[in-house]
Amino acid sequence: MRDIRSHFPDLKVLIVSCHPEEIYAISAIKAGANGYIAKTKSSKEIKKAIETVISGETFLSDSIKEVMNSKSKTGKSVTLRYKKLSAREIEVLNLLSRGKRNKEISQILSINEKTVSTYKTRLLKKLNVDNIADLIHQSRLLQITS
Repeated sequence: MRDIRSHFPDLKVLIVSCHPEEIYAISAIKAGANGYIAKTKSSKEIKKAIETVISGETFLSDSIKEVMNSKSKTGKSVTLRYKKLSAREIEVLNLLSRGKRNKEISQILSINEKTVSTYKTRLLKKLNVDNIADLIHQSRLLQITS
């Protein structure tokens, strides 16, 4: 994105992605995009996003605005908690949500089984939940996993 901005500073950029808005939208905007929307949104909302960006404004869907404004039980922004997840943590979380065990995850990602346990511990702490079931439930609610 930064490369595009350096060569074409006046270009309007709307990112239409399969990745969860709650995780990637803010980073995309900070990198120079004019808007971010999930491709699973309705054609009406995608049209609205295009029109907003063309008019020179920044577009974020209502759902991402709502998540950005919501607070966790600790009072911290929900978005800030999820933004802290690394790509590898998201991979582990996706595999956990598909019912994979530590050993299977370690084989799929070619990492040590203890490393998978470490990622699980980090995820529990970062997402402020006490068990794997709550971790998976919360990640699905916020569209981190399917």
